[in-house]
This record gives sequence, structure tokens and C-alpha cells, in this order.
Amino acid sequence: MDFEIKDFNGAAEYFADAGAQRWAEIIEVLRYLHPQLQASDQAGKVGQPIFDPKGTNARLTSAAMALGWAKVPVPRDLQPFGVDWDAGKGEVLAEWQFSNYPFLWNNIIRSEAVHQSQATLPPLTAAAKALIIVTKSGSWPASNSTLYFEQANAQIDTVTTLGVFQVPIRLVGLMLPSEGSVLEADWNEYGARYGRDGVTSARRLTLTRGRAGQYGNHSTKLFLD
Repeated sequence: MDFEIKDFNGAAEYFADAGAQRWAEIIEVLRYLHPQLQASDQAGKVGQPIFDPKGTNARLTSAAMALGWAKVPVPRDLQPFGVDWDAGKGEVLAEWQFSNYPFLWNNIIRSEAVHQSQATLPPLTAAAKALIIVTKSGSWPASNSTLYFEQANAQIDTVTTLGVFQVPIRLVGLMLPSEGSVLEADWNEYGARYGRDGVTSARRLTLTRGRAGQYGNHSTKLFLD
């Protein structure tokens, strides 16, 4: 899958040097990620193809695990900010962030805390030196209020410019191809709205671009072929 990156707090330098191997592994995970879609159940969108966060999260996790990454439990004193990071290896934490946008700051706050404390969190082999956040572009049709790359970039840029956080952050945005492209995707159907187990089938969809949004991203409609 195509993706873009934005770096903050020295992340570019870190992933070009000490973190290069960890980043190469994440590139491999992303490169072979197949688009995950599901039918919307929101009013006005019922049945329309939208980004599937559960399916995407599951496939990122399993692909990262195959390369030796594992979930990293959040220390007890930080558990108001969540239970775990989706993946970690060596000195790097990773989070697949596709839920509502306020959760972005849960991830960053707890990552900043462990970065400052220099504590080693198993299964990491050293104190966390950087955070990778994977999200989707705002061009993906998606559930309302879910985080998207352009929004996260604007927010993180504002806060890091003010010097509020110091942890190096590499923000990754999953991108859609150009208008008129045919998208080969996995179509996931779940037995219950919040269920994790589903049935997957292959679908072909055509992309049509919409108007630019607040952060310059273009909304997209996907049409089943």
C-alpha cells in the first residue's frame, strides 16, 4: 500500500541511523498491506464501502508479529491512557491509530512519559527512543470522527513546534491511489457491529475524488465494480 510520512522531534535522523532496521521492517509490513474495507452502517452511508479499522489493525499486527514485533503493555501508572501499544521492538514503539482522533494524544502522552523515564518496557530491549503512528489519509471514506493523517500532522506539528513533547515521532499515512484507479481490496463482513470475527472476500472498486477538505485532503467515493 502507498504511504506518506511526516517526522517530528528528530525522527528523520533517528530512523536514518539507529532506527533504520526497525523502520525497514515497518516498510515491509506496510508494503504488503492489502486495503481493508467494510460496509458503513451510519445514517446516510448505509452499505457504502468505507475503511475498515478492525481489519487493518489485525493485519498490521499479524504482519508485524511475523517480524518479531509484539504488543507492549502500558505501565500501571499510565493505564488511564490505555492498555498497550500495538507493537514494539528493540527501542521503537508503534501504534496503529484508526479510532476517534482524541486517542492520538493518549498514544503520544504515554509514549512521551516512557521516553522521559528511560524505563525499559518488555518486550522492548532498551528504553523507548521513538514512536511510529500509522493512520489513514482523510481521502479514505470512513466513519465519522475517525483520525486521519492530514489532521494528525497538523496537530502534532503545532504541539511539537511549541516544544510540548520531545519523543521522536514518525507519522505514517496510508494513501489511496489516484482518481479512476481500480482498488483491489478485502471486503470484511462482521456478525456484530463491534465483533472482531468476520468473513473476508475480494472486491474491486473504482475511486472518484471529491472536494478538498480542511487540511487539503480530498474525500473519495468507492464504487464496487
